Amino acid sequence: MKKKSVKIVAVLLGISLTAGMLSGCAGTSKAEDAVITVRLAHDNNVNTPLHKAFLKFEELVEEKSDGRIDIVLFPGGEMGSVQDTFEQCRRGDIEMSGSTTSNFTQAIPEFAAWESFYMFDDTDHAKRVFESEAGKKMMEPLDRMNLEGIGYMELGFRNFSNSKRPINSAEDLKGLKIRGYNPIQIKAWESLGVNTTSVSWNELFTSLQQKLLDGQECATNSFYTEKFYEAQTYWSLTKHVFTNFLWYANKDFMNSLSEEDREIILSCAREAIDYNWELADKTEEETLSKLADSGFQINEVDIEARRAMGETMNAAIRQDIVSQCGEETYDMLMVAVKAERQE
Repeated sequence: MKKKSVKIVAVLLGISLTAGMLSGCAGTSKAEDAVITVRLAHDNNVNTPLHKAFLKFEELVEEKSDGRIDIVLFPGGEMGSVQDTFEQCRRGDIEMSGSTTSNFTQAIPEFAAWESFYMFDDTDHAKRVFESEAGKKMMEPLDRMNLEGIGYMELGFRNFSNSKRPINSAEDLKGLKIRGYNPIQIKAWESLGVNTTSVSWNELFTSLQQKLLDGQECATNSFYTEKFYEAQTYWSLTKHVFTNFLWYANKDFMNSLSEEDREIILSCAREAIDYNWELADKTEEETLSKLADSGFQINEVDIEARRAMGETMNAAIRQDIVSQCGEETYDMLMVAVKAERQE
């Protein structure tokens, strides 16, 4: 009886060990074949060049990885505000996010250097600076936030609209009343004799329509989608501020990738970034054509006039910016801006 019991125990033990080995083998196989999920959240809507570039990224990565890397997009603020997704990405709750650097100047004061006016002559100039060594160095402070910079995308130049006259020089701006929304922006415009008043974005159209304000400044796409042209007469391409979009990833996630998978993600990101810049420029041209075809008055501002306005505005705000980003960071970026300018 005792012999039989021992035999039964041995058989059961053998079955258990075999099952364990099979389970272990299955687990190893599953781990090797596991899909890497990359959750990417942003606040732009699905019709923007930015989101379309992320769709391109998704397509490229999933194709090059044979489906091993799954990109899951959360557009339009689905995961919360840009500050929410910044924190989520830092913690590793999501793998990627991004926004304009102006949204992160409190957490990363070095980014204040990007707040200068009239830094770039055109989008090609801007892209050269963002992709220069200085542009890459400007992403380094992300490291202390447990983030890694992927690259800069384009949201576009801000321009100036008003109901009084086309803007061709600083003289044309004097006395105009516009919306002011942060201390640096207010000080910069007031250095040219512009009057500013605090108005929320949601109240802006009504304020323009009721002539409480003479004008405002924003990106061309916003000017068109918000229908500001119904309450304004002139759209002057002042190109005074360039709005970037800094794409970043959780550092721990990027470090966990194999060399092959990391290269897939970064190479596809570079391709998607180039696509974004091309599409953003094309969309800008199409929007300006729609405005012109409808009879709206649009004027280009001479580059020398823009640079003259920039000198005055930046002289007024330089110390405010330097007090945040530091002299070394400011000077490094301005040297790159000058070096990448094509006269």
